[in-house]
Amino acid sequence: MDDDGFRAKVRQVYRLQDTHLLVLEEDYRGDVGPGDRLEIALPSGASARTSVRDLAWGSAFHAQNPPLTLIVDLVEAEEPEAGAVVRIAS
Repeated sequence: MDDDGFRAKVRQVYRLQDTHLLVLEEDYRGDVGPGDRLEIALPSGASARTSVRDLAWGSAFHAQNPPLTLIVDLVEAEEPEAGAVVRIAS
């Protein structure tokens, strides 16, 4: 992966009817936005691709990176879990 690309780890996952909410660890790096294609590591060792629909920024006093939640298309293969690596799909 390109060192300048987006890379994050999932803190929490919420499944809604047709989306997943991926709450990320605050040590993510790089930029991501609506329309970006992502690759998510799955518990089985496989990976799945999804697209960012939207994102939500949190607030944190003295945080270098504010908390970030990605709203992505539903990952059909298997449920992502905490600790999963998320990056821009190549």
